[in-house]
Amino acid sequence: MTTSHGPDRRRMSATTAAPGMPSLPFLPLVRTDLHAAIDAVVGGGTGRVLLICAPAGSGKTVLLADWAARRTAPTASELDVVWLTITDRLDNQTTLWAALAARFHVTLAAGDLGPPTAPAAHLVEALTARATPAVLVLDDAHLITDPRALAGLEYVLHHAPPTLTTVLSARFPPPSRWYALDLQARLTRWGAAELALAPDQVRALCRDHGCELTGTELDTLVALTRGWAALVRIAAIHLAAHPDDRAAALTVLARPPYAVSEFLAGELLDALSPAMLQFLTYTSVPVSFTEKLADDLVGGGAGHCLYELDRINFPITSAVRGTDVWFTYHPMLRAYLLAQADRLGPALCSDLHLRSARWFRRAGLPQAAFPHHLAELGHQHLCDFLSECALTMVLDGAGDALFDGLAHVAQALLDDPFLWLVRAVHALVRGDTTDAIACLDTGMARRATTRSFAPADRVNALAIAVAIDATATAGTLVGNVPHTVAPTGDPDFDTYTSIQIATALIARGAVARGEQLLRSSLALAEHLCHPRLILHALTRLTVAARAVDAATAMRERAARALAVAAEHGLLAATDTVQVTTIAAYGAYLQGDPPDAAQVAAALDVHVDHDGSSTPVAGWHGQVIGYLLDLEQADDARAAVDALRKSLLVLLDKAAPPSVTCSLVLPVVWALLRVQEAEAAHLLVERVRGSAGDLPDVRLADAALTAAAHRPKATCDALGPLLDHAADLRPVSEITAWLLYAAAQHDSGAPSKSVAALEKALRAAAPHRLVRPFLDVPTAIPLLDGSVGRFGRYERFAEFARRHPAARRKPTYPALTQTEMTVLELLPSGRTAQQIAAELGVSVNTVKTHLRGIYAKLDSNSRVDALGNARRSGLL
Repeated sequence: MTTSHGPDRRRMSATTAAPGMPSLPFLPLVRTDLHAAIDAVVGGGTGRVLLICAPAGSGKTVLLADWAARRTAPTASELDVVWLTITDRLDNQTTLWAALAARFHVTLAAGDLGPPTAPAAHLVEALTARATPAVLVLDDAHLITDPRALAGLEYVLHHAPPTLTTVLSARFPPPSRWYALDLQARLTRWGAAELALAPDQVRALCRDHGCELTGTELDTLVALTRGWAALVRIAAIHLAAHPDDRAAALTVLARPPYAVSEFLAGELLDALSPAMLQFLTYTSVPVSFTEKLADDLVGGGAGHCLYELDRINFPITSAVRGTDVWFTYHPMLRAYLLAQADRLGPALCSDLHLRSARWFRRAGLPQAAFPHHLAELGHQHLCDFLSECALTMVLDGAGDALFDGLAHVAQALLDDPFLWLVRAVHALVRGDTTDAIACLDTGMARRATTRSFAPADRVNALAIAVAIDATATAGTLVGNVPHTVAPTGDPDFDTYTSIQIATALIARGAVARGEQLLRSSLALAEHLCHPRLILHALTRLTVAARAVDAATAMRERAARALAVAAEHGLLAATDTVQVTTIAAYGAYLQGDPPDAAQVAAALDVHVDHDGSSTPVAGWHGQVIGYLLDLEQADDARAAVDALRKSLLVLLDKAAPPSVTCSLVLPVVWALLRVQEAEAAHLLVERVRGSAGDLPDVRLADAALTAAAHRPKATCDALGPLLDHAADLRPVSEITAWLLYAAAQHDSGAPSKSVAALEKALRAAAPHRLVRPFLDVPTAIPLLDGSVGRFGRYERFAEFARRHPAARRKPTYPALTQTEMTVLELLPSGRTAQQIAAELGVSVNTVKTHLRGIYAKLDSNSRVDALGNARRSGLL
């Protein structure tokens, strides 16, 4: 906010200001926070020192003058503020200490005898005798260069009495042993960051100049000026002069305009040597640079130049990234320096851009190299860069910058076959599968008629990889592709293509080979420290686990992928949605309740630019989403219908038969639960017509015959499948044995039924696949009737029987709570008397409950009651 300055404020400043304090030509912003911070230093005692070092125009003098005027006002607390602005005339021992003595009304000894610190010591002695606190402000202290004057200044700083606070305002620190003050905790340092105007202060200053900024305009101005007070004021004047076209005025500021250039040249650059000016000009070409990059640009000696810039507190920021220190100029200063570089001629500018691009590529920073290739003369180096780095940029999430930059500078290159394929990968990264397939088709068409700037082997390998990636992401058919693609030597490119070849192998059923290749790809991606490729490999490994119903592996691999996504900000990526869906499916197979967030992710859709939509998790993932949604739906019939329709859509998308058929049985069970046997039969025939008479289709036939209570037909349908049970997926194998067990039980062959149940349990236990036991209607009652007969698999059988979703038809009247308590004590072998004692009731009461239990369970003995209770699921 601004002050409510008026005539009274000006009179106060004029009459109470300390001698020598500058008169401000404008009303300053009130820096309340900094004023309070200065007060804290002054009130700290112990001879504190405040060193404020910042470039010209940062607001040092304005801040201190405004603070001093307020502290010397009649209403302020008693405090002597002594102000001395250093000039060339004062840069010697005699004149400096004479001026300071006059300000403090101290008489110095005549003559120039004694050590250099004698006048300073005399002044310190005089100030020590005073009780009134004092503040000495030395403005433009960087102009003190005389060794004797510096020696005296250092003496004052180190021997000042507790009542004296010294404030030095300078563009850079005068030479002194500042570390000694640091060690004594007497020194406070402020720089440009502390003086920078906050956004609300930038807005207020512009408002004072009659320029009201919008939020976007304010953000732009703050980014340009970084709160540098003089630049903000110049910008405010400039914007106020162009009220009709603020956007154009802001654009001019970024160049920058003459007023800014004049300020920067006059206050920062004119005093520098030609060698230093050349260093600044050359190193302004990249946005940021390291000492090694600067050496490449200027031909050596960068370390010395950076040391000198640091010594004079030049406005250059540094930040550590990895093992390197990166330097960046102020945006408006860099704009001025770039304008100077342009005057060196197009050939030299192009050479500087080429050197920068090559250095960034060697450093593994293609995104930083790309703008420099765009700025070169000609496109040869740009084409080489695109061939090697375009895919990496897209996988790094910089696809928009890549294609936007090419559209502005080299639009003709965008029709190259290789870039159409890269654009398809970019669409997949964005989650736009429809656009990816369109770009893939265009790239294939261009490849047939146009020669690419990229090598033919690279174009061919990428075409194969993108075709697999697009169809696998959509959950549709992966065509015939080679088992291997020759490596190009580019780690990112080769990792991406090997992941896709592995995906194709898994889709064909070669899961073990595909997983082996994916693990190699994952290891390489981790070595490259490439998060998106790591996530991609883990996603496809999760898909591989889904292909063999390895529910535990699904969930573990998905958890690892989600951790990578969370760590690297990839939670919105298509891969993340897909592994979330597969994790939910793994939980479904293991009988765990669905997570609402996972169901929502599985059903999420991407709206394409033409208004159409595609599921982010792919068409296969969408079916899983509806399957999971069924578990929590209020309207079961509507949810089942949505599930059925989603499977039909998957069939229309020509999904791989193995993918489609793995979902047939869950949909059939869902239809049967809502009494839609005819719809289930039609669906099975539709799948058979599309995918063929695969084992899962025949298994669905068996499920339908079992639902029709035709045990012999069920056994006949299952026989050929069970003869090759090892070839079935685990869920299919478990389901087949459960249906066979039910059919044998209904046919009066209990021993065969129990044997089939044990084989189902053997297949289910390794991955805790409880879902088939919940889906096959008679599975749980069969387990109830065979308690204690499954040996090592008894524990898993008990887990299935006790599952909350286990379905049983109520056979007997419900027992009361007390009857259930008595029933649960019967397996212990206790007598009626012992049960009565434990429950604290009479033995006659227990016998009454036992008669009720026997009657309801249609039993006439304890043994019969226990058997019927187990078969009915009561125990």
